[in-house]
Amino acid sequence: MNGSVQTWVALLQPEHAALRKAAASIDPSDVSAVARLRKKYPADLVHAALRLASARRKLERKWPGRVFVADPEGAEMASGELAARHKADRFAQASPGAEMLDLCCGIGADAVALAEAGLRVSAIDRDDLRAWMAGKNAGCPTRTGDVEQLDLGDAVFHLDPSRRDAKGRRIRYELLTPGPAFIERLCEGRSGAVKLPPGVDPGEPPPGELEYLSERGRLTQAVLWTGRFARHTVAATLLRDGHPPATISGEPEPVFEIPYAPLEDGCWVHTVDPSVERAGLLVSMCRRACLAMPHPHTGLLIGGSPSEDPMLTSYRLVAEMPWRRAKVRDWLRAHDGGLVVVKTRGKAVDPDIEQKALRAEGSTPYTVFVLRFDRAVRALICRRGDEDIGETRDSYETR
Repeated sequence: MNGSVQTWVALLQPEHAALRKAAASIDPSDVSAVARLRKKYPADLVHAALRLASARRKLERKWPGRVFVADPEGAEMASGELAARHKADRFAQASPGAEMLDLCCGIGADAVALAEAGLRVSAIDRDDLRAWMAGKNAGCPTRTGDVEQLDLGDAVFHLDPSRRDAKGRRIRYELLTPGPAFIERLCEGRSGAVKLPPGVDPGEPPPGELEYLSERGRLTQAVLWTGRFARHTVAATLLRDGHPPATISGEPEPVFEIPYAPLEDGCWVHTVDPSVERAGLLVSMCRRACLAMPHPHTGLLIGGSPSEDPMLTSYRLVAEMPWRRAKVRDWLRAHDGGLVVVKTRGKAVDPDIEQKALRAEGSTPYTVFVLRFDRAVRALICRRGDEDIGETRDSYETR
């Protein structure tokens, strides 16, 4: 349980600054440390302080430098800063200074971005504590209520339906709360946006623009834009720190429309930001970048040169062979192999195991794609185009 609003109000008072600091500095699984806090402070305050500290740790990556009042579950469900500001910018560009409702606002992460974009936002949540948190975080008017029972008029809206069940598991579109029937009624004739799970299929939500958002190469949410905010049928957008959004839009098309070409020595292999494939826009990406595909189930695109498109990560193919760990390991050791990143799909191999097994004593980093080509499993040994083997923008398994 989160505790009452009164408990959280008390926790934020100056006289409890020491408790907040202590809760943030201990391991919450350390029974002795927690017991020492409970000897000095009421149990409900200690519980809330530990939950606040946990939530803030969860939000450090989502909102660097921003201090929220939040509980852990609210922190997990909150939009990250990149996505929240992207949505707020779209609202502000189309309707500068507009009045709008943030429905099912949670801790108010989206409301923060909306308010800072100059929109006159009011936030609503059926949980009185979350509504209070949103007000503290965004500095906007808030109220408690069930959005399905309220008269929302024709106000511009942002809706964030719950995407987890009682056990915290992610759920499908048809199990959202509020559900598809309410979403359809809300969107009919209105302008706004609905935050949806990134796994939603383009045909599931009501008509509008379905934009898949990737934050730093990780698919985090889909947004259904309606009314005057809808610009395309489907869009894929990559959001990165310090860069403008990279977007591709169009109509979803089946992968058999993509031109195919065989792998050749020295060709360039490209992985694609996961938002592109999820939106069904691989065909559009191939046209934009003049690329082909070596096989319909690999997700790889190929061409004759590296790409500067931010939604593509380029690798030069240096060898291709049937997947046999020993054979690939021998090749890597014969070619100064050092650190190895293994990428795969459909659990063709376990990347963690293979990366350890293939790593050698040399100085040259390699990326090895282990993929199914029909019944055969093949290894594509590549060098990253920029020689950087850090995070890459793709949907391959690299744990």
